[in-house]
Amino acid sequence: MSEFDPNEGMNKFSMPQSMLDQLYEFSGGSEDSKGFLLLFVDQTGVPSVVSQCSTAVVEMGLRKAAEGYLDECEAASRPDINPDQD
Repeated sequence: MSEFDPNEGMNKFSMPQSMLDQLYEFSGGSEDSKGFLLLFVDQTGVPSVVSQCSTAVVEMGLRKAAEGYLDECEAASRPDINPDQD
């Protein structure tokens, strides 16, 4: 008996462009401050990153925010080696 494959017969997922366009339109207060950075996983478990920014400054801000988030996640998952030291 062969193994069940839940993805068999399914098309590869791609985020609909209309959804990305809407997300972009909902972001920012003006044309100079629009942008997003989206991370998601498709049906096969492959991570994807999509971004759209109106300016390089917005892109740098989103990168810095993502960096901070990832640093916090890493720090939270790291065991405290010296719990008695402040």
